Amino acid sequence: MDSIIDKCKIIYKGDVIAGLIYFLIGILFIVFGLTSRYLNLSPGFTYLSIGFLLFSAYCIGKGIMIMLYSYRRMKIFDNTNHISAQLLDEEIAYTSYRIQKKHINRRVYTYMLVFFSVLSFVGLFTAHKAVFTGTSIPIALISGIEFSIGILTEFRLKEFNRILNKFKNNRNVG
Repeated sequence: MDSIIDKCKIIYKGDVIAGLIYFLIGILFIVFGLTSRYLNLSPGFTYLSIGFLLFSAYCIGKGIMIMLYSYRRMKIFDNTNHISAQLLDEEIAYTSYRIQKKHINRRVYTYMLVFFSVLSFVGLFTAHKAVFTGTSIPIALISGIEFSIGILTEFRLKEFNRILNKFKNNRNVG
């Protein structure tokens, strides 16, 4: 069995773990949302609970989709004894696409994190602080989480892409 197949399985096992992290964050957001709703000390807690509950659905859904898709890709390599040139090219193209997507998303999440963090802070000094802080805090939090998981995944994908290209170049030489 090619060692490159093992590396492909490892990258998708890592993606399954990333999906599990999203799922667990979604569960944590449900706890935060229900706690905020139960405490309901001010209107800000109401908005905060709504934001947490909405983002919990987002995180749980994204986690499940990542786990399903990664598991499906992992099964392709479980049923393969030798990687073909076509499969290698497809994997390189798909990995390059994912890296590019992560790069674009990283910039967007950085802007969102900064904007909504500032907005939640400025909202404390306005007459509508419940709306500003209650909606901005969950958005800033999910942007930070997306940024963090995305950057870790991007680093893994760049290294994986380097390994795939090296394997392809060595295969063409030999």
